Amino acid sequence: MARPLDGIVVVDLTEYVAGPYGTMMLADMGAEILKVEPFEGDHWRRQQPVEGRESRYYIGVNRGKKSIALRLDTPEGREIVHDLVRTADVVVVNYRPGLAEKFGVDYDTLAAINPRLIYCAISAFGDRGPYSGRPGFDLLVQAMTGMMDFERKIDRGVPVGVSTFAPADLSTGMFSAYAIVSALFQRERTGVGQRIDTSLFASALAIQYRPLLSIEGLDAEKRAMILETVTAAREHHASYEDMLAFRTGMGLGRAVAKYYRVYQTADSLVCVACLNNRQRRNLRDALGVHDPMVDGAVYPNHPALTEDDHEEMMKNYERAFLTKTTAEWLAVFESVDVPCVPVLLNEEVFDHPQATENGLIMTLEHPVVGPIRQPVTPIRMSNAETGQRSAAPAFSANEREILQRLGYSDERIAALEAAGVVQPSSLEDR
Repeated sequence: MARPLDGIVVVDLTEYVAGPYGTMMLADMGAEILKVEPFEGDHWRRQQPVEGRESRYYIGVNRGKKSIALRLDTPEGREIVHDLVRTADVVVVNYRPGLAEKFGVDYDTLAAINPRLIYCAISAFGDRGPYSGRPGFDLLVQAMTGMMDFERKIDRGVPVGVSTFAPADLSTGMFSAYAIVSALFQRERTGVGQRIDTSLFASALAIQYRPLLSIEGLDAEKRAMILETVTAAREHHASYEDMLAFRTGMGLGRAVAKYYRVYQTADSLVCVACLNNRQRRNLRDALGVHDPMVDGAVYPNHPALTEDDHEEMMKNYERAFLTKTTAEWLAVFESVDVPCVPVLLNEEVFDHPQATENGLIMTLEHPVVGPIRQPVTPIRMSNAETGQRSAAPAFSANEREILQRLGYSDERIAALEAAGVVQPSSLEDR
């Protein structure tokens, strides 16, 4: 079957995670991604290197693309990109504001070359405001959007982010792919291209549907009180952990936490997630412990308990879980409709039947490092093929192919290589 984005050509001028992840999503839908890298390569090629310029980080977010390395700080390099743009559908950049203009790949310049172009600009903090010109990465955005505070994971007295998961990066990539496909759909109706802007900061705000929802009639006064208290605490140089104690609703949070967490069993770990009182009662009864707060339909259904009460109940739950193995608890909970799963190691996921029977782990052949296994796109369609046939490209592996499609002769390509404008594509030169 055809793939949904067959025939769509994307010039990818992005590095690190957000942009590459978004363009990889487009590649999984059939778009041809021409990744333009600097001479030193995408910075992600230097994180956890495997061989030469190939790294685990780069391979993970660049499958299905073609790579050419060239110097955008030369007139000849900019001319190559402009030539690519003439017949491209999409350009994606993730420069700080001002750098795209410096390299001649800003929207106004490229839209003048191709008015039907969809141009997606990704930045850390957006193109306005006091942080607009600053560099930014996922962890910084987590800190500044309240995400880190909401998680309340503390190490050595200070909050830590979800640094290994990179929620701001990945959600920005997803939002950019969603926006690009939407803009392509609109172009089909209007014939007109457009500019898309998004940022890690905006995406990190957007995905916090719960902590950043304020019902002003209920929350504005409480928010003002918290801010007043925290401001006073900061003036007295209180620690972060001290300030957490000032927050309201902490007792309720502890009570709910019993039913939405990981427990140690007799042999490993099990995760339970009960989001209604029926499920909570089923868990409580299966464990044979006491918690009157879940007897009603609405939580909590009992006068507030003390911190000592919550602590004692938590210990009772933990002791109960230790009486059976994970497999035994999974069987018990399944029989009484308690949502639960085992906690798997990364290494266990590759061959877990839930992944393998759904075809969610694929094997691709990388031209330098050999076979690789990684997750497939999570999307299936009844009338279109999705997914990927090729691994991430080796550094500048498609240089000659990309230049030849522009009509460049072998002599001109050789001259550009000799002048240091483009990187040769042969493995020996890497």
